[in-house]
Amino acid sequence: MTIISVDKTTLATELNAWLVPMNYALMFISKNTDKAGRVSLHPFFFNDTEHLTNQRHWLAINAAMWCTVYREAEIKESQIEALASLRALFYTAGALGQGEIKALIQEWWRQTYPLHKVPAPNHSAVVKTPVFH
Repeated sequence: MTIISVDKTTLATELNAWLVPMNYALMFISKNTDKAGRVSLHPFFFNDTEHLTNQRHWLAINAAMWCTVYREAEIKESQIEALASLRALFYTAGALGQGEIKALIQEWWRQTYPLHKVPAPNHSAVVKTPVFH
């Protein structure tokens, strides 16, 4: 198994597209591993700051990260993993009343439909196969 990581430049572009303030983006990168032009997720990421507590920005950071993971996915399983992560953020954003992030994820999903062919976040990307005994 590999540690999930993304190209730092691509992530920066995605963070900008999601309108993540620079101080939040820098904190996210500093709380993970920034090495050789890649940002790798830390096994125990935790926001322990007292001043960077805006739910919208943290949800946007995570959406940007998983959109970048999806963009860089080289195999179907990696794409499904990224879609599942975006799905979780979609429903979390809704539960937290973050309609902007929910709508942005829904629009991303719609725009990328030709690639993943999953019609909406409430549909599974997993193809069911019969189990033989």
